[in-house]
Amino acid sequence: MAGQVDIVDLMIADRVIGLGDLHNLPVAVQKDPDALIEALGKAGKLSPNQQARYKAVAYDFPIKNDEEMARVTPHQVEGIDRAFLQFYTACPIELGRNEVLWAAADLPNKRLQSEILLRNRKNTHQFVWASAKAIESAIERMNKREGHSLKFLVENAYAQLNAGNDDAIINLVDEIIRTAYKNGASDLHIEILNRKPTVMARIDNELEELVALPMEVYDRVVGRLRHMAGVSAENFKKPLYGRMTFELSNRQNVDIRYTTQPITLENTAKIAMRFLRPFEGQMENFGYQPESIEKIDNLMKFEEGVVIFAGPTGQGKSTACRLMIRRGQRPGQNVIAYEKQIEERMENVIQTEEDLSAGVNLESFLYAALGLDPDIMYIGEVRSPEDTRRVIDAGNLGHLVITTMHANDSFMTLDRLLQRGVPPELIFSNVRGVVSQRLVRRLCPKCRVPYELDQQLADSMNAIRDVGFKRGDAIFRPNRNGCELCHHRGYSGRIAMEEVLEVWRREISRNVWAGNRLRPDWIEVVREQAAAAGMKDMLTQGLSHVQAGITSLDELERFFSADLETLR
Repeated sequence: MAGQVDIVDLMIADRVIGLGDLHNLPVAVQKDPDALIEALGKAGKLSPNQQARYKAVAYDFPIKNDEEMARVTPHQVEGIDRAFLQFYTACPIELGRNEVLWAAADLPNKRLQSEILLRNRKNTHQFVWASAKAIESAIERMNKREGHSLKFLVENAYAQLNAGNDDAIINLVDEIIRTAYKNGASDLHIEILNRKPTVMARIDNELEELVALPMEVYDRVVGRLRHMAGVSAENFKKPLYGRMTFELSNRQNVDIRYTTQPITLENTAKIAMRFLRPFEGQMENFGYQPESIEKIDNLMKFEEGVVIFAGPTGQGKSTACRLMIRRGQRPGQNVIAYEKQIEERMENVIQTEEDLSAGVNLESFLYAALGLDPDIMYIGEVRSPEDTRRVIDAGNLGHLVITTMHANDSFMTLDRLLQRGVPPELIFSNVRGVVSQRLVRRLCPKCRVPYELDQQLADSMNAIRDVGFKRGDAIFRPNRNGCELCHHRGYSGRIAMEEVLEVWRREISRNVWAGNRLRPDWIEVVREQAAAAGMKDMLTQGLSHVQAGITSLDELERFFSADLETLR
């Protein structure tokens, strides 16, 4: 193994850590490279890819960078099939006389090495490290060369139906899940549109067709997924819920939430599967501005009250909650969570899932949880008026409650509470803050197209929100044809635009009362006072992303079409 000093020097040279990060760790951890890498990973300093790379360096494995791997197409090796390569995220990149050079994303890996020797004894095998993404791309090139595509697998599965061979259906389902996950999908949908079974993937909040299925193959695919999720195989008359853990490779599993919705006219059901992807980053990587993070840090200092994350479905509310808890949790704090379905395992958090058959609902959870004397309670999305009132009331019992709601913005969240029967005095005494957000698509950094602002457009944009646009500034639009990096979409990934309403501040919540009632225009009063106190709304953050070249005006118009109407 390489010396620990070499690993530390490399990390510092790569600017992923500083000496201050090391001083905060126990001496025993600093002296053990494996423990050091793991600790820095848990602290959010190293991504999973960086952890794997530094571990390989610690064990003296050579490194192949992504550029070198981009020139590689893996070779066929006797006894090694495609499923083996995908499972272990490894591939043979060079063949010599009785010698094979492998690229692997997880080194050292004794299981991989012994499996290769069992399958191929005639050669000696050497290993280099490469990133999982580079290896997966190389395997994909190999698959294209050999005709292994989803369409090919569908045709093969159809041909094997009469032979009673289930292996082709299993391979097809596995490849559908892997392809969707690898392409960055948040959801996978299998449904019948115009009597045509179709597999769709939601990528950056846009549905894309992956492959069409013959009806006979569709029935077998649905049956396979029901079996994997452990749900009833017969009943299409009511929604069904399940969960599965899918093995993407030997080094990576993904939890999948499975839901069905009856399609009455077709006597079948639509299947929706949500990939419960862990978010390993920090609030800064999520896209939050430094001033917003500072406000959230202040909210986490409260001993009691309620913090609400608001926004539509699929806009990252739950992820933001978990990041807030992870960032603000202090040693010794008792944190408990309640969700209808647990989406992600949270470290140092007691998690409870709704189970109506066992009598576990929000009311029974709160009754039991208060006896545990929690410091922080995370409550998954609340929808009913009764549950909303329970959550807001819980913030008055000596605990900080963090939850999520559906609402358009921070101000309408307060109005939504009022509509659900929460007394206005409880809203302004118990709610400490509301964080609203949207996720906009990031422009592909490789193929985005720049254009210069003229004076008229710059003035029009500054009239909407004065973020300092100037004539001659370059902003960007998506390349309609895209490139290989963004899979020809023009966009790659999403970033948050957020607003933080600090309800606890007197200068924001004052002047809303007329006697013992709320003023009719109380929402506008709060909005004006928040702006005067320096609050930046989501549109301001979105235009800042446009100014920085992160997203486009077209993307922003999807969320703020009325506000940006003057730009058309």
